[in-house]
Amino acid sequence: MDYADVKDNLCAQIWVRCVRSLYIPKIGEKVFYFTQGHMEQVAIYHQQESNMETTNLNLPNKVLCIVIGVQLKAHVNTDEVFALVTLIPLKQQEFMVEDNHPFDDSPSEVYSFKKMLTSIEDAAGLYIPKEHAERCFPSLDMTVQQPMQDLVVKDLHGIEWNFRHIYCDHKKEHMLTCGWSTFVNSKKLVPGDSCIFVRGENGEIGIGIHRAMKQHSDIWKTSSPLGLMCAASHAVSTGTMFHVQYYPWITPFEFMIPLRTYVESIERDYSIGTRVRRLLSEVEGSPRRYGTIVGNEDIDPIRWPGSEWRCIKVQWDSTPNSFTQLESVCPWWIEPLGSPKIKSFPILPLSNEVIGSSSTPEYHTVDVDMDMQGRQHYNTRNDENSIFFIFAFSIILCFFTFVIFVFRPLL
Repeated sequence: MDYADVKDNLCAQIWVRCVRSLYIPKIGEKVFYFTQGHMEQVAIYHQQESNMETTNLNLPNKVLCIVIGVQLKAHVNTDEVFALVTLIPLKQQEFMVEDNHPFDDSPSEVYSFKKMLTSIEDAAGLYIPKEHAERCFPSLDMTVQQPMQDLVVKDLHGIEWNFRHIYCDHKKEHMLTCGWSTFVNSKKLVPGDSCIFVRGENGEIGIGIHRAMKQHSDIWKTSSPLGLMCAASHAVSTGTMFHVQYYPWITPFEFMIPLRTYVESIERDYSIGTRVRRLLSEVEGSPRRYGTIVGNEDIDPIRWPGSEWRCIKVQWDSTPNSFTQLESVCPWWIEPLGSPKIKSFPILPLSNEVIGSSSTPEYHTVDVDMDMQGRQHYNTRNDENSIFFIFAFSIILCFFTFVIFVFRPLL
């Protein structure tokens, strides 16, 4: 076994910072599990096409589930992180957004920063920006001639590393010296790799790793991609729990989506020509991307008709020294610019089967219009009938009033 559980509180804080801003489900949360997204990640890991045969698996394109377990794990040899999420499929009648209250045990008052190794010189000592050093490390005694201190830093596996933290007065910079080369050699770090430093709530310091070149382990070599999908298919058909391995370093695209996020995304009208911006950043610190919707269709209409996975085509704006890019995205990866239009959206599926039939489901729908003040108007056939009866009743009432008024003197 080349991976281990992350149990220590500081190690868990390091783990969270290593996955950046990516979403990780929480216990008690309702999520949509997208089969296509899972297959996409598995295929990338196995370096093969994601169009494996699934016609006999009877897998829906998405399944509403509740999260009953989340285990944070890290590879022993590479420190790459992943999550083992345990899901239980839910029935259609359990489609309740208001009931989506996950158990949140995320830490607070935690400071972190990332430092990339830019050259081989960083193997001997690592320069730390002043702001980060002052906020993450204990304060140095700046009254002495050579300010320095020894730091005890814990990695994802709870192993402690000893570094010498000094302040170079002539360079006006902070630096990690003694012990740093031992850490670099032990972790086999190379230029382009990054280290994530974390200061916990109690002042403990942790360190995680982002590798520039991903190193795959043997964790999935004993199971085929199709076998993983078969396990999920059996769980969905029987309503039993199943496990999903999520590797954020393989692909940043989450295939487990919070129920509320999904509902909010499908309420919006993503018609062709709509200007949008991307919510996900491919590279940390990269500028926000803007584009125009040029298509809205199933990415795989034969096996996954009606699926929202990568159903929207966006033409991204070109940037200097680059070409325009066409990309298939999910509705929850983007948001329209300005005030979004609201379309007819599914309120509650009629079927009692698990959400996500491969055929197009039927829905109760309501047409929603917005006036200039933002008030909603719900237009239905019942409204038209009501107006007709009120009008007819008014005519009859006026007629009898007229008759009484004319013939009353004759009585």
